[in-house]
Amino acid sequence: MSDYVNIPENVLAALDSFFADGRCPHAVLIDGSGELQRAQLARLAAKMIVCSNQERTPCGACENCRKADENIHPDIITVAKPEDKKSFVKADIKKVVSDAYLTPNDAEKKVYILSEIHNMNEECQNLLLKILEEPPRYTAFVLTSQNANAVIGTVLSRVVRLRLGKTEDTEYSEKANEIVKNLSLAVSSSYEFDKIKATASLDGNKNLTAEVLSLFIGVLRDAIALKSQGKALIADMVEYSQALSDKNTLKKLLDMYDAVSAIYQSLENNPNYTLLTAVLCARL
Repeated sequence: MSDYVNIPENVLAALDSFFADGRCPHAVLIDGSGELQRAQLARLAAKMIVCSNQERTPCGACENCRKADENIHPDIITVAKPEDKKSFVKADIKKVVSDAYLTPNDAEKKVYILSEIHNMNEECQNLLLKILEEPPRYTAFVLTSQNANAVIGTVLSRVVRLRLGKTEDTEYSEKANEIVKNLSLAVSSSYEFDKIKATASLDGNKNLTAEVLSLFIGVLRDAIALKSQGKALIADMVEYSQALSDKNTLKKLLDMYDAVSAIYQSLENNPNYTLLTAVLCARL
């Protein structure tokens, strides 16, 4: 695997460990770094899944490895959002779920690469839940995403996660971090004004609003995980996720997560971002 010069050795070693002793994960999530690295690592994971060599994968010598290298393997299927769409198409995800039960052509397993699922809305992600939890023995999935914040918690719980490190194209600004920290504390306050004050600096700014909503979804998800004796994923925000977990019931956290996710999904279709911020405060 030394040919993968843009991927850190520790990441390659982690991927190799997934397949140790003949094991094969049924679903892998690759997140972080840049899109090119994610795609490269996804192709490598798919190659490892279809490889015929049970002792060393990928062997690079079998027919399955050769076809994978030439991007002509019939059992490696890549699915992404259409170029003319803003997100994945529901019909495409339904087709993946249906076709997942068809047996492979050449290899013992077939693999679906679901590329850049930060472009997949919550409805489509929910369609994947059952097949990710109980796929046929001959089907596997490799998912890529800019960051894990864009992946709903129920999907995250069904995959083996492989982190490439800090995301090149999705870093949260200091301003977004500051607003989310203030908002995380304000939602536990009994004073409505505290939430309004925490979000006041959004001031109708679409990009900043998108940043804040995306990060806050991740913080809420971590709060839910902590409430359920799980682990937080956003290290810089653990203090605020813990505060939310301590001061709110699980139902309240789930309700907030659903509300913020719905607002985030509607961002592109709602030009009045000042009104959207008011809706956010009202639903928290």
